[in-house]
Amino acid sequence: MNLTDKEFDKRDNKMSADITQIRNLIDSAENLETEIVDGVSYSAAHIWKSVAKLALDLSDQQEWFDEYFDAIAKGE
Repeated sequence: MNLTDKEFDKRDNKMSADITQIRNLIDSAENLETEIVDGVSYSAAHIWKSVAKLALDLSDQQEWFDEYFDAIAKGE
């Protein structure tokens, strides 16, 4: 896997930001808060759906890192 440090850092930074975002969303949903986006209020149920979507995206991101580190271990 041929990858530049810049690309790795970009993916790492995105995943870190997404982890922070999911933590914030979970905190809001647990406290039954509403989320306001562009002046529109969304219920805790909507926040949980956002958590689920982001969790799936994070699993894809983690898969990429797993494959990257597997390739390094194999010397690719």
